[in-house]
Amino acid sequence: HEPRLTDLNAGLGYKDRGIEWRHLANQISCYGVVEAPSAAYDYSDYNMALLFDTLFLKVYGSTWDRVDRDVLHPKLTDLLQCQDNPTFMAFGTRDRPGRLGISVRDFARFGLLYLRKGNWRGKQLISAEHAAMAVTSPLTNAIPRTTGQPAQMIQGQRSIGGKNNQTDHKGSYSFAWWVNGVNREGKRMWPDAPLDTYGAFGHGGMRAMIVLPSLDLILCWNDSRIDGSEAENKALQILVGAVSDRPASPQLGQIVVDPDHPRWLRRYGQGPFFMCGPGDPEDFLYRGKLEPDGTRSGDQDALIRKLTGTGANCIYVMAVRSHGGDGDRTHNPFVDHDPAKGLNPKVLDQWETWFAALDRAGVVIFLFLYDDSCLVWNTGDHVGPSERDFIRTLVRRFKHHKHLIWCVAEEYNEKLSRPRVAAIAREIRAADGLKHPIAVHHNGLDFHFADDPCVDQFAVEYNVPTAKALHEGMVEAWGKSHGRYGLNMSEAADYGQGAAARKKSWACAMGGAYVMILGMDVAGTPVSDLKDCGDLVRFFESTTFAEMAPHDELEFGATEYVLAKPGHSYIAYASSASGHIGLRGLRAGAYDFLWFDCASGKQSAQSNVRVASGDQSWPAPSGFGPELAVYVTRKAD
Repeated sequence: HEPRLTDLNAGLGYKDRGIEWRHLANQISCYGVVEAPSAAYDYSDYNMALLFDTLFLKVYGSTWDRVDRDVLHPKLTDLLQCQDNPTFMAFGTRDRPGRLGISVRDFARFGLLYLRKGNWRGKQLISAEHAAMAVTSPLTNAIPRTTGQPAQMIQGQRSIGGKNNQTDHKGSYSFAWWVNGVNREGKRMWPDAPLDTYGAFGHGGMRAMIVLPSLDLILCWNDSRIDGSEAENKALQILVGAVSDRPASPQLGQIVVDPDHPRWLRRYGQGPFFMCGPGDPEDFLYRGKLEPDGTRSGDQDALIRKLTGTGANCIYVMAVRSHGGDGDRTHNPFVDHDPAKGLNPKVLDQWETWFAALDRAGVVIFLFLYDDSCLVWNTGDHVGPSERDFIRTLVRRFKHHKHLIWCVAEEYNEKLSRPRVAAIAREIRAADGLKHPIAVHHNGLDFHFADDPCVDQFAVEYNVPTAKALHEGMVEAWGKSHGRYGLNMSEAADYGQGAAARKKSWACAMGGAYVMILGMDVAGTPVSDLKDCGDLVRFFESTTFAEMAPHDELEFGATEYVLAKPGHSYIAYASSASGHIGLRGLRAGAYDFLWFDCASGKQSAQSNVRVASGDQSWPAPSGFGPELAVYVTRKAD
């Protein structure tokens, strides 16, 4: 698109031939300075002029006179119903063309587009993936600020404003947005604003449009006296304080308890949620070499990359593994590993990078405050001031993540009393405010917190050897729950791998429980096992499982386990069908079938199948293996 870049800077290896769109968008093109693209950050209005002119005059084939009419209005601002005639020619075509002129209310519309992940009134104008990427991909502090030593540019190259090397990226620049990142000195951009805050700023902050997703809020100002990030932070602090007494709502897509079916979770404002994935590694936050500042140089990023895309959608992690837990004395997030010194902000910042990556991948962070046998503060049945500060700081630091479940403690009764656990759950609930689920973990099938209003899920430890025994245990636990809480089969010893593990996971799911697999540590887990978890999730989320309950008495033919809303919908499963899979006591009528091969992930749909009343069975589709499930729904009369 811009062939004149080809012949620039022969003495620098024709470095400008490597400039890509993402370099321009992130101010790391190094156009006009000696560094190579992506080697340094140069906040440069030569860079922005090159971006504007190449994109709008060459890619779109417009001109400065026509660009509003050809591109800006029909492709963006008309779609957003802008009211005040935005223009790329704020000062006319002869004075820095490409400077945007826009009213605060129209600029706020642009923020709303990103707040809603690129969707405007039901139409996806930007893919949700790219809308999220643009505001969650800050430059790493490993990228230095340019030295500013000039290099050759295209002859006659114009600037769109303030020339080059205006500022550092502060660990907070993401595709032309500023986000609430952490700079080279460990200081956050806006320490008193929610962590998910991002915005577009001009003239040092005099002009701004800011999005605060966790508050579902957009703020826009123009011609203010705000100058610099400290003044921006003060404005945001005042704003957050003004709304802090308002009851918070969960974020769109956040994992919450299903209000209509409290045994299950769902994505707030969206659809059903099923969970199946790793119940390890418990030491995820502490893997690798301990650095002097308390952070770790481990394989966490590699584990997240391996997990991403498989469909396995949870991971089991511990905040504190010291003080009697399974870790060593350094397995905690305190300064110098001393609870008396408080939480280490550098450690929490590193956790945030991992949690953000997991959240983007749709993986639930099943976050335990305490490992089994861990006792940091010996305060009996009560939560003391130090523990309260720890809980509140931890919860407020990470509550913005959508894929998050709090768990008070693993095998809590080894060191904590029931009143103490209940008090910790109350502290979590009070500090959270966004209705993230709260779980408690212990052994057995009788939940000790069945009627606690601050506890939503029983994280079950149940060590039995076979898939059938696990299924029977979950059915028993389901019966004891009486709809008051959900089940998560989070720890079963000797789970195995491959087909054995897959059949145990399906057995638990068919008993009415989510599944986290002890020993599935990601690092040593075959990718095929992770994908087996993802296949189970994919099948269940395509059904109305939340309306069903275990009904094994309805099994017929080769069926082993049944979930059902009798008379309406059914899931039948067989681990090794030697004949037709079937159900008892069906009403006559037309049914839809969704068949699923549990080993391969293959599925097949059949519509308007006529079924007679009584006990019925059906052959699986051609090519399906013996381990299979079928979702059967009766159509309206």
